[in-house]
Amino acid sequence: MKGRIVITTQPADRARGLMEQLQLKGARAMNMPLIKTRTQLLPEASFGNLFMNYRPDLLVFTSSKGVRGFFENLAHATGSYSLPYPVAIAVVGPATASEVENYSSKVTYINPGNDALALAGFLKKEVLKPEDKVLLALGNLAPGFLEEDLCDAAQVRRINVYETILLKPEDTEPARLIRQGKADMVVFTSPSAFSSFLNHFAGCPSVPMAAIGSTTAAAIREAGHEVAVTSSSPTAEQLANAVKNFFKGH
Repeated sequence: MKGRIVITTQPADRARGLMEQLQLKGARAMNMPLIKTRTQLLPEASFGNLFMNYRPDLLVFTSSKGVRGFFENLAHATGSYSLPYPVAIAVVGPATASEVENYSSKVTYINPGNDALALAGFLKKEVLKPEDKVLLALGNLAPGFLEEDLCDAAQVRRINVYETILLKPEDTEPARLIRQGKADMVVFTSPSAFSSFLNHFAGCPSVPMAAIGSTTAAAIREAGHEVAVTSSSPTAEQLANAVKNFFKGH
């Protein structure tokens, strides 16, 4: 895909890995952040009710942002990043697992599939019992499908530990290329980024779209748009490989 213009939409502090992978495969990669995230610190009493008093058997993280938000709230409430009692941890993929380890905690289950739906299926089949207590650490704009999917297998609660802010793209080169119909592909790694894209590029020339997994792909399709590429694994390398393979056939 030498010379193809591929525009990613990740937060500025998370885009480096995917940008590097796309560039290694010959693309002219640019990042146009459409969202940013920040930890949402809860009142100590609220966090205590949702974690300290609830005492979940299993913590579930679907993103590195959720990990950081949870442990920042834990430190805010207790003065320490250390979990105060044993609790199993399940994560959506290797990057999220690595973030958990940054807080000196151990991951019990790593998703054998490629998205949060696969993680839910694995937990329901292999891990959960009806009496188990599950706590999902998510963002304020995260859809509720994971909570809904798990609630018939265990007791489930959700805690929003970070907020997602939709950004208005400035008059940058990536934005101009999209509006001029000169971008070869736009890559989305979350439904929130796609929502922000729709807010600002409705009516622009159509552009092939890539999704990091089935959840993001479903959000794109539900809005009436086609998905040209869906990664088989939620990693920068696999997503870049999927984009490269698409251009081999075009």
